[in-house]
Amino acid sequence: MNRRTLLRTAVPAGLLLAGCTSQSDKSDTTRSTHTSTSQPTESTTTPTTETTIEQKTSRTSQQQTEQTTTTSEETTTTTQSAPDHPTTTGIFDEPTRGPTPFSANATLIAFEDPSCPTCVHFEKNTYPKLKRNHIDSGELSFVLRTIPVVDQWGASAIYALEATHIRDEEAFWDLKSYYFDNQSQFNSDNIFSKTKAFLEQETQVRGEEIIHDAQSKAQKKQVKEDYAAAKDANLKGTPTFVAFRSNEYVTKIVGRQSYSVFKNMLGL
Repeated sequence: MNRRTLLRTAVPAGLLLAGCTSQSDKSDTTRSTHTSTSQPTESTTTPTTETTIEQKTSRTSQQQTEQTTTTSEETTTTTQSAPDHPTTTGIFDEPTRGPTPFSANATLIAFEDPSCPTCVHFEKNTYPKLKRNHIDSGELSFVLRTIPVVDQWGASAIYALEATHIRDEEAFWDLKSYYFDNQSQFNSDNIFSKTKAFLEQETQVRGEEIIHDAQSKAQKKQVKEDYAAAKDANLKGTPTFVAFRSNEYVTKIVGRQSYSVFKNMLGL
């Protein structure tokens, strides 16, 4: 089914609403802001293995001849691929819950900011239902991409999240939840001290290392890649969600939406 047919059958008029710092258009293909450096889709290949068999030939009284026969056995090669869409750039390196992106019935790419008040509604009301009903069962792949669009502390939090992700993905998800659960408590002055204390008390990650990386913007490449992906897709705010059924793009879902909207748009 092509994209035009999918949109005609699956997307009700007036679906998309604006989120934080966003101005949505009236059509179901409304786009939102941020930035993207295009990178080729990454792939993983299982290396070829070789089995060597040595065969001894008959011996003469004066010499022994050994004949070695080598046979090559190639394992199945698995290539990860993503649909041609701006938001899928570098997707296989992004924090993911559930199956590998585009290997399940549906994939949802979320663009959020830890300091975005509208994102909190999704995190507290919708995400838990998606995880319980569809992510944990293997029906849905959920990918989180973070972009700084609201408060300055949110940008600092994003650098801390990226520094945590490269060390421990579970600690990344814990830190993400900590930010959204306690959003009103953060500001530019305390974001690093609170982040360090949480990581050292609640995770196995060394908080001092995370803060060092966040302050020096050591993961600037990863942060810019998410921002660039959003910009190339013309996203204008957070939260914005890009929905795929299998590997077919369906629509964008913008702003505060109910669980049923996500369920219906993803075909779950």
